[in-house]
Amino acid sequence: MLSTLWNKLIVYWKLKHSFLCVKGKAKIRIKKGASVTQRTQGKLIVGYGDGAIARFTHTGCNINLMQHSRLVLNGNSKIGLGSALTLEEGAVFEIGNSTYISAGATLRSAQKISIGDQCAISWNVTILDSDFHEYTLEDGSLSVKTKEVKIGNNVWIGNNVLILKGVTIGDNAIIAAGSVVTKSVPHGTIVAGNPAKIIKSGVTPTNLKF
Repeated sequence: MLSTLWNKLIVYWKLKHSFLCVKGKAKIRIKKGASVTQRTQGKLIVGYGDGAIARFTHTGCNINLMQHSRLVLNGNSKIGLGSALTLEEGAVFEIGNSTYISAGATLRSAQKISIGDQCAISWNVTILDSDFHEYTLEDGSLSVKTKEVKIGNNVWIGNNVLILKGVTIGDNAIIAAGSVVTKSVPHGTIVAGNPAKIIKSGVTPTNLKF
């Protein structure tokens, strides 16, 4: 309880509002110019629940909002305990209404990651919009290090999934547990494997509960 109260005070002092609520133990860095935009009424709760990793040593969350980064909230959403949310300088992370991300998530943006409404994202999921390193190609040009990640509405993502830069996941898609997603996923499909491939089409996830 004291940890939650202290975190609320830190966030309010840094951001001047309570749209972002950090529960339990946490390490928080909010740099100059970082902000939260609330497009519709609601808040982002970080550190909820006990899904899959209810071990005391893993219950703390890391929140890192670097200079001029921006959280965009479209209603009520949650990120589970033991998660790390890092926005590099100038990066954007947008999350939709009635979307939850379970415990142990790693969310790191150098450009932009957007997640739609009513998404159910399981534990230990990693979403990255950048390689965070560059390499040189044969023609002397540099690799494309960073590219936006977009996740649509009503998407299910299983545990231990890795989503990499430049991926767009269409509405109503399902990503099977353990998949490595390197290419975009059409709406209404199920993908699985490493790298993830389509195994079924014409699906719609149902019975989502926030």
